[in-house]
Amino acid sequence: MNGEHDPRLEVIPDVHGHAKGEHKPFIEERPIPYTARVLFLWFFHACRRGWPRFMMVADHMNYLTFEDPAAVNLVRRALKLAHAGDLYGASETAGVEVGHAAVVSEGLRKGMRYSIGAEVDNDPRSRPDAQNIVDAMRPDAIIRSVHFLTIDHPDHGPNWQWPFDNPEFKHLFDHVGTERAWELYMATLLEAVEKLPGHIVGHFYVPAKFGHWPAQETLEKYEDQLIDACAARGMAIEINARYFYRHTEDDGGRKKYREANLRLLKKAKAKGVQITVGSDAHSPKDQGNAFLEVLALLDKAQINEIAFPVNGRMARVALRATEELL
Repeated sequence: MNGEHDPRLEVIPDVHGHAKGEHKPFIEERPIPYTARVLFLWFFHACRRGWPRFMMVADHMNYLTFEDPAAVNLVRRALKLAHAGDLYGASETAGVEVGHAAVVSEGLRKGMRYSIGAEVDNDPRSRPDAQNIVDAMRPDAIIRSVHFLTIDHPDHGPNWQWPFDNPEFKHLFDHVGTERAWELYMATLLEAVEKLPGHIVGHFYVPAKFGHWPAQETLEKYEDQLIDACAARGMAIEINARYFYRHTEDDGGRKKYREANLRLLKKAKAKGVQITVGSDAHSPKDQGNAFLEVLALLDKAQINEIAFPVNGRMARVALRATEELL
């Protein structure tokens, strides 16, 4: 985190982290099993740093394995032991050093809280029983997202599943077109929001990852549709910070993304739709990354309460004590 220090930064919940690591080349991606150790150490890094005080792991659905529910159950048990001060029990349960357990124990006693969810999307590589694995994990929340669009591929023909936000396949925007890509994206996303279980809509502006923005009037119409769908289902909307520190190569792209998110925040507030914030970190070093930029947007939109999932419900975290809250 760069720039001036604002104590509110430590309180912004980070609901979008991937403990299974950074993306591999598309053809090399395979399911990766959780271990209690990996999950515990993901939280350990936040405790050692002292923030984010509220954090959720939410790995991609295509990475899920049969081992995941057992690992999640173990780490939840280890966290309870650490919270109770049983350092040896926590370290043995999670398979970590006692020193790691001590750091997490201190963080939990100071009020840091951790949840475990899943980013559930439409990845065709996900195993057929993936939803059963998600259910067995008893996720604190499901982030609903879209990473694939069904298109007519110039070589592979119709009904080809396009990983449109993967840099290896971004050249297909020239074939599909920006407006059509966004049209397909919105149809897929709205159907998922309306029909499938979920608590949070993740990274709404992902089709613009490589600078592909639709016409302004069209974009604002899509924003309104998202807000209405989330209001109807009681789902929150994520402001994704990854774009600020990973996907913007020029100031123009960063400015466009900032303006779009500010507009979305204002619309969400007007309709009573809850907001979550996610770093989309694939490494502990990126936990809470670029939250200074997010905080500036929250201030401009006059939003003080951020949602954080706990035990399947969306709790609210206040960034600043106000007379209304007190």
